[in-house]
Amino acid sequence: MQLQGYVDGLAKRGLTVYGTVVRQHNREIASHYWRADERINIHSLSKSFLSCAVGIAIDEGLMKLDDQVISYFPEKLDASPTPWQEKLTIRNLLTMSPGHSKGILLGDQRDALEDTDWVHYFLNYPMDFEPGTQFAYDTGATFMCSAILQKQSGMTALDYLKPRLFTPLGIRNPQWFTSPDGITLGGGGLHLNVKEISRFGQMLLDKGVYEGKRLVPEEYLALATRKQIDNEGTPDWSQGYGFQFWRCVPEHVFRADGAFGQYGVVFEDKDTVLILQSSSSNQQEQLTCAWEALLPAITDEETLPESPMAHVLKKRLEKAEITPMLSSRNPWSEKEIEGKKFAFTEEVPGLVDFIGGVWIVAPQGGVTKTLRFEFAPEKANLVFEQDNGEFTAEIGLQSHFTSFTLGGRTYGAVGRWRSDKRFELEVRCAESAGGRRMIFTFDGDALTLETESTMAISGGIADRPYKRYMLKAE
Repeated sequence: MQLQGYVDGLAKRGLTVYGTVVRQHNREIASHYWRADERINIHSLSKSFLSCAVGIAIDEGLMKLDDQVISYFPEKLDASPTPWQEKLTIRNLLTMSPGHSKGILLGDQRDALEDTDWVHYFLNYPMDFEPGTQFAYDTGATFMCSAILQKQSGMTALDYLKPRLFTPLGIRNPQWFTSPDGITLGGGGLHLNVKEISRFGQMLLDKGVYEGKRLVPEEYLALATRKQIDNEGTPDWSQGYGFQFWRCVPEHVFRADGAFGQYGVVFEDKDTVLILQSSSSNQQEQLTCAWEALLPAITDEETLPESPMAHVLKKRLEKAEITPMLSSRNPWSEKEIEGKKFAFTEEVPGLVDFIGGVWIVAPQGGVTKTLRFEFAPEKANLVFEQDNGEFTAEIGLQSHFTSFTLGGRTYGAVGRWRSDKRFELEVRCAESAGGRRMIFTFDGDALTLETESTMAISGGIADRPYKRYMLKAE
């Protein structure tokens, strides 16, 4: 299978992809990774794992699709149930049709909630229409499935799935966000790497079987992955929704889907799985690129003639490019500023908040006092001294992003000298779209720092999309 056109298509569209795996005929035929073992938040792709948990639980007799939701939590209702509350079923939760005109318990909503009992909050939230009649993407609905599973099994969805799904798929010690009272979020917050997702995708392609062992009931997956309700949106978000799975524009294709381009795409008639871990707000473009460039390249041929440009493709796949920056070094300028501490002349947020990114809505706090650079042969460190400690961003200086972890999140950074006085740096968050672009201009003991978001639609938490800071050497 030739992937040159697909890789080129991603680059032309400026789409940020951290990891890709293509599996065909139960073997990996192409892959690239930024960091193969790096687990990141797969966001709403988590919902498809939770859906599988429900399917297993149904098979074990713990629940039924048409069970009344309030029957599990009658004590959580503030008043006598309404006719619509009585009609709400697990099936409605799975199809994102619980009766709300908009989703609840999304990331920013969860952070702002005063009610820490999310089951109580969901069940008493006003309904706008009869359950099962209208689709409205609702992370709260997935959370309720998780809550029911926990009540019936006596364990969190995470613990429930460990022996039944995670361990058989070779996923060891996964992490999954929970509610304040210890219920697995379900609708987001599962952290996995691209290899682990690819094994999940293979299991879906094989109708619930992995390495000869049945993990998820075939009958349930057949329902879960086909259209159960109409939906509206951009092309690939209007092809019908199953039980926490999306149908796609091409026939015989469905997907598990998470924010910023976390995808497990199953080509049912091609015996192929595509896995993406990305960081882009333009998710439709990511899928369109796959349909236009990847889908035609999928063949049943085991081997194909090697392209004259195969070596170029190999290099790209090895590096997992994130719009690489042509690097240039300036050893004289680096020596001049090495270790020099520059103090901000105004209050500046801590490094995590300073970098920002879309949907990073919970500030980690701290006030930055100074910054300094430390240069090495292949990378540099940008060190922020804050009132709550010292924090470091590792910067790649060989045209490619270097990854580092900060505040529980994974970032990539790359830098270059634009002149002997100007250093350009880009930092991106792997768990969201966007980040911070910074231009440092040095003039003796004075430093000017110009910043902007890497995305036009977001300026991070504490900053406008563009801002200039003045610093002085101590």
